[in-house]
Parts: sequence; C-alpha cells; structure tokens
Amino acid sequence: MNLLTISELTAATGLEESLIRFYESEYGEQLPEKILRGNGLFFQPQAVAVLQNLHARHGGGPVRDTSPVEGPAYARVIAVSSGKGGVGKSNLALNLAIEMQRFGQMSLVLDADLGMANIHLLAGIQPRNSLTDLIEAQLPISDLISEGPAGVGIVTGGSGVLALADSTAAQRRQMIAALEVMEKNAQVIIVDTAAGMGAGVRDFLKAADEIILVLTQDLTSLADAYGLLKSLRQEGCTKPVYSVVNMAASLQQAAAVAKRFTDCADRFLHSEVRNIGYIMRDSAVGAATASRTPLNIFAPQSRAGKNIRNIAAALLRRRDKKIRKSSAFQRYMKLVEG
Repeated sequence: MNLLTISELTAATGLEESLIRFYESEYGEQLPEKILRGNGLFFQPQAVAVLQNLHARHGGGPVRDTSPVEGPAYARVIAVSSGKGGVGKSNLALNLAIEMQRFGQMSLVLDADLGMANIHLLAGIQPRNSLTDLIEAQLPISDLISEGPAGVGIVTGGSGVLALADSTAAQRRQMIAALEVMEKNAQVIIVDTAAGMGAGVRDFLKAADEIILVLTQDLTSLADAYGLLKSLRQEGCTKPVYSVVNMAASLQQAAAVAKRFTDCADRFLHSEVRNIGYIMRDSAVGAATASRTPLNIFAPQSRAGKNIRNIAAALLRRRDKKIRKSSAFQRYMKLVEG
C-alpha cells in the first residue's frame, strides 16, 4: 500500500493542508484510519477520494442556519480556558471572535482574565471604560463595549463578573441585567477566562454554553487542564468541552497531544473531550503581538491564522439553537448565589 504524507495528500487532492485538517476534525469518522509508520502518521490512498467528495459537498465553510430561534435569543457563550497560563489562550479568544465575525456572526470578546487582562493590548485598542464602570460610574452596557478589529466588540474588566460572589445582591442584579442586554444583542460571546482552577472560573465555565480548553505539549499544561476538567465533572458540569492544541511543533505532535488528553478524559473521567483543531507554532504570532495587531488581521494567511479560521468554522458547524434560549450569565448568578 502506497501511504501518503500530508504534502502528498495536499498535492493529490488540490486542497490546502489547513482545509484537510478541518475536514479531519469535522468528518473524521468518514475518513480511512491513518497508519502509524515509524514516528509519523500517514494517510491511506482512499483518503483522496473521500476528501474530494467532502469538499464538493461542503466547500470548507460553516453551514449557516438562518432559521429563527423561537422565543428570546441569547448569544452563544463560549468560554476559552486553560489549566495554566502562557498557552496562548487570549490570542485564540480574540482571533476566534474575529473569524466568527467574518463568518457573519456578530461577536463580542469579554476579557475576564483577572491576572493577565490583555485582550485590549492584543487588539491594539485603548478602551475608555471597563465593566467595573457599570457599577462605579453607573454607565450603560453600550458605553462599555469598544469597537475592535473587524468590527468585533470588546469588553474589558470582565474580571468583575468573576468577582460577583464578593458583591452585594443589588450589584449582582445590576451586572447580570446589563450582561443579559449584551447577550441579546450579539450572536457569539467569547469569554477569555483566567487560567487555573479558581472557584469563580469554575462556576463561569459551568454556566457557559461550551468550553474550550487550550493545551500545549508541555506536561504541566496537560496535567493542569486535566485537573480543571476533573473538578468540573466532579461538580456536575456536563457542558460540551473541546480541546485546542496550541503552539504545536508538528502535526504529529498536535495529534498525539490531543489524543493523549482525550484518552485520559475518557478512561479516568468517563468524559468526552472532542479536539476541535490545532494551531501550529508560527513566528507570525509573535510579530502580530509585537505590533499590537491581532494575528488574523496582521497575517490572515499565516499557518496559525488559517488554523484558527478552521476552528471557528468547526465551531459554527456545531451550533445548537437550544443553547440560545437561556442566559449564561443568569446561570452564573444562580451558581454564585448557591
């Protein structure tokens, strides 16, 4: 059997590597199983026809569902988290929102990282107000949303949401009412949470519609993310959890990291974690950060930029209208109030 490398598969199908990876993530069950030879994974020849048929049917982009949601429609709230810092969580959150916006979804980013709130720096903006001004200066929520790149809304000071447990009942009601207005006027809200296993972070992850755990090949990243997932499952969280492997040195490494984490979650926690994509190590990421410009604005055709676009497309294909019928922030307040 003449097995194919990813480069040979790209040449045979006429598809970009990032698009092939997207089809692997989205339609993996339709593709022939890859073969491990030496230190690498290879594609079977039958994969060529399968990928070409998938591309003919789906064209690589998300399927848009324009049918209305019955009753009040809330934004889809996706929490981006990690077991430890320094794994590229904020970069993913911001650029994911940009790609969602480009796919026609009105998107907001809520920076809720208590320790390293840096979304505004990555976006190259200087917000005049933050979420804390909602309480302190009695400003309406519309004054707290800054326009970011590609028309994405950015709300800073989101750590105030995670500090609701220390606020008064009146302040909690005021904050949640304002955030509900935001939910009703957006389609997707990406929340950049703090790293780690703090109680406020865990409560918010349990309230979100979906959770993305950002991993790297570093063992402490995997161990800490596993610890966070274990705590969530022990506390009864059943929300969908996806993994994204960031800063991968190779596709083989990315696949191995994702599989290791998924297998551990399945074996020891009886919990499904679906890998939704990889982001390759790319010098364009550092260059974009240095220029205070989001990667997918600075270098949209970079390898990492395409990887993030594919992750956004995969998420949009998994939309469930049921999750837009209730408020994530209302659920969070109930958890905080016990």
